[in-house]
Amino acid sequence: MTQDIFLSIESANVKYLDRTIFQGLDFAMSTGENWAILSASGAEKTAFLETILGKTILSAGRVTRDFAVDYQQEMTAAGKINSFRDLIAVVSQKYTFTNKSNLQNFYYQQRFNSSESEEAATVKEELEGVQAKQRGHWKVNNVMELLELEELKDKSLIKLSNGESRRLAIACALLRNPRLFLMDQPMTGLDVDTRAHFGEVLTAITDSGIQVIMTTSPDEIPEAISHVAILDGGKVTEVAKREDFHQVDLVNHAALSQFDHKKLDELIKLKPVAKFETLIQMNHVHIQYNGKVILDDVNWQVKQGECWVLRGHNGAGKSTLLSLINGENPQAYANDIVLFDRKRGTGETIWDIKRPIGFVSPELARYFPANQTCLKVVLSGLFDTIGLFKKVTAEQEKQAMDWLRLFRIEHVAQMRLTQIPLENQRFCLLARAMIKSPALLVLDEAAQGMDDEQRLLFRETVAHIGSHPAVSMIYVSHYDQDIPNVVDHELVLEEGKVVKKA
Repeated sequence: MTQDIFLSIESANVKYLDRTIFQGLDFAMSTGENWAILSASGAEKTAFLETILGKTILSAGRVTRDFAVDYQQEMTAAGKINSFRDLIAVVSQKYTFTNKSNLQNFYYQQRFNSSESEEAATVKEELEGVQAKQRGHWKVNNVMELLELEELKDKSLIKLSNGESRRLAIACALLRNPRLFLMDQPMTGLDVDTRAHFGEVLTAITDSGIQVIMTTSPDEIPEAISHVAILDGGKVTEVAKREDFHQVDLVNHAALSQFDHKKLDELIKLKPVAKFETLIQMNHVHIQYNGKVILDDVNWQVKQGECWVLRGHNGAGKSTLLSLINGENPQAYANDIVLFDRKRGTGETIWDIKRPIGFVSPELARYFPANQTCLKVVLSGLFDTIGLFKKVTAEQEKQAMDWLRLFRIEHVAQMRLTQIPLENQRFCLLARAMIKSPALLVLDEAAQGMDDEQRLLFRETVAHIGSHPAVSMIYVSHYDQDIPNVVDHELVLEEGKVVKKA
């Protein structure tokens, strides 16, 4: 007995981000199936989902969305405008939330200014505002329960941690009650406990009749998934039932060994790293918003040359702690904090604080003006601005190109940051952080969204950077395998309190 075809891709040649990424792509999904898509290339995985969504260019072949045929015929007969996309929900890695006027995304510092919370909706308001094309099992109350958002319902969107934002994005998509749910690396940004719970979340979703296609890593395939497909070289090279699938290594280790560590050393030494007696000193730091304590009696010292990992569950206070170091949080003035040999509130400017810091996070890419090329993004690191607004010298431009070339992404120099794959974005932001030879490199879930090969390259690159005796590092990650081997100290937060310091 043959199953009904739910979705199919036949002999498709596909262009994505101005290059042909699939040739002769074939894929078939039957009713009742749920698929995990694996690839060594993050761009391939994202392009696969975008092809299903009709957001790539097909020069040959076709995509047939059988699951939407009856709906579209019914809507057309009723004289209603419709699309197959009415039946699809998507969680991408570029999810964004806008302010209440829906005119702009938030600027980076805004999340730490409590007076500006009113510019953003609360979690519950955001969920209640979701426009669904059809009714179904999922409503605000049971979605909040499934994704454990009840305790966040009154929290402003700009106050959410990265992992909390991802849970909200999944909730908003689920409220559309889709036939097909596309998820691009849905577990990135989630802490260990939430990732473990994600399998139960996915089972609840599929049990409600929604079919899922998710991109993921070979070691993170939830039990709700019935089938696995591997993409390689622009084609589906292997399909298997989940229970028959054997974990594979998708990493090209030979490519990793070709990284030019000598050139990296040369670029770091172009501008000597500034020296400080006290890099970071926090004494009894206390932060709260609207009566809720975010950081509670935090004492922490970082000496130059030390490399720390900062751990904690989603919402533990990690981002707020980093905001005090970055100069983004106005409550720093009410606390006893010394940064780079200067006590906060003694006449220093935000630029004095930012000058010795290189900062990389997945969120940061969202805040650059849409017209900024990658070359300009890297050059903006020289001025600590979110975008380039000054004329630069030929020597500075050469230096920026040298960093892009080192990371093998010189081909994206004249492309807009928003146009390039996420793994390339991370290396572009790392180049921006490193171009000024920072004394402190802050990496906040910086490898998030990368494919396995790029994550390994990123980890080894950061490890080499951290081996320079004057360079200090704070590395935030929920994945132990992402943490570079130069990390020799650990700070763990739980509900805003330091529970481990070593």
